[in-house]
Amino acid sequence: MRGPTRALFLGAVSYACFAFAPALALAQDVPPVPDVPEMEDAEQVFEDALEAFEQGEYAMAGRLFGIVRSAYDLHRKTTAALLMEAKALYREGRFEEAAERARFLESEFPSSGYVEAARRLREMTEEGLERGIPLPRDLGILLPLDGNDAPLAQALFTGVRIAVDEHNEGHPDRPVRMIFRNTGVDSARAAGAAEELALLGVRAIIGPLYSGEAMASAEAAERAEVVLVAPLATDESVSSGKRYVFQANPTIVMRGRLMARFAARSLRLDDFGVIAERDRDGISERMAQGFLEEAVLEGKTVRYDTLLASQTAWSRLSETLARDTILSARAVYMPIVSGESVARIDAAMGSFENMGLADRIRILGNGDWRLAPNAIRASRYATTYADDFYVEAEDPSVQAFAARYRELSDAEPKGRLALTGYDVARFLLPLLVDDAEEALVDRVRTAPLREGLGTRIDFEEGNVNAAMFWFRYRDGMVRRLR
Repeated sequence: MRGPTRALFLGAVSYACFAFAPALALAQDVPPVPDVPEMEDAEQVFEDALEAFEQGEYAMAGRLFGIVRSAYDLHRKTTAALLMEAKALYREGRFEEAAERARFLESEFPSSGYVEAARRLREMTEEGLERGIPLPRDLGILLPLDGNDAPLAQALFTGVRIAVDEHNEGHPDRPVRMIFRNTGVDSARAAGAAEELALLGVRAIIGPLYSGEAMASAEAAERAEVVLVAPLATDESVSSGKRYVFQANPTIVMRGRLMARFAARSLRLDDFGVIAERDRDGISERMAQGFLEEAVLEGKTVRYDTLLASQTAWSRLSETLARDTILSARAVYMPIVSGESVARIDAAMGSFENMGLADRIRILGNGDWRLAPNAIRASRYATTYADDFYVEAEDPSVQAFAARYRELSDAEPKGRLALTGYDVARFLLPLLVDDAEEALVDRVRTAPLREGLGTRIDFEEGNVNAAMFWFRYRDGMVRRLR
């Protein structure tokens, strides 16, 4: 492995080991007992177990070393496997079992070259028992490490890592250990990675990045009854119909629903119009669908629901809707999304201006409306929009996060990925280590709204995050409403 892939991998391994004493020498460093036969199958399982141990996968390593020790007749790796099984148990925090394996090696194989190592390990485990060193909770991380995705994964992983650091420093009695798996950009691989984490005893997973891989991992997590929080996926299918799968990024339809709810409950508007575009990915149309459905559920009236055929139609709205029709509503929801959203927004407001609608109707929008090219013009329509990500750059907590990020990655935390990883982890970690009788999945669902550094997270209404930020253009400036 090279570059950021290797750095991310090594970071995951090192943090899988953080909670325990310095590593003991690996068993392969001690000469084998002479005159004991080799056994090819056992040797191969031993090598697989050793690889798992070196990667911090101690639960898996312990099981494999146990197979080498118990499933074959005496062979060259029997005592080595016994010692390494004890070490894996120690790394998991299972001190009593580790001590039992070490004592067994001492008593049953007194001539083994591993007896001294077993004695030292037994003493360390006994010390650990006396000190009451706590067993860590495992947090799974699923991210892609392939090609152009590696820097994105590195940013989000670093954000999660900072959150885990802070948690472990503040709660040494409730440590968390990260276990990482590479999903690539392959759905089958992502599903397999989630299944493997479940077999390792992971109780919660963050990831993957994209909706395709998230859907596959979500199916595996649901079958294993492991909580999975997808940090970015916006496709409704990721969590739809599932109990254990959550989406921290509001889905496309949810964004429209939340805008309608805010307009009805907070802005106290009663009737609306909807203008959307039949774009290639159907995003504008799906937001409009969510808005319309929620407005009806709120008991409000939708005077018109118009779907434009192309981008150019935004500059010719008068050819699609009469002025009086537009004014029959108090506000019009216009979800505009694409790589050319600025041009569309400018064209839409230009059409309204040409129709003499300034100061006559309110515009409601999605996050792309933060890019409105003319804030004075947007203010004439009291343009109000929702966004899922917002950062107060002067917030001391944000600045402290950025400083820590620079220490770890020698780069600035550009974009949203690092803060998203941090916020999702900060939401999940207190729930993961809580010893309440209530199941983790229920604690996630009933947790109060979490105000992060860049995101808000609230699953009290379902498996999709229902918290956003609200903004309004006024006097040529954008002002946050709440």
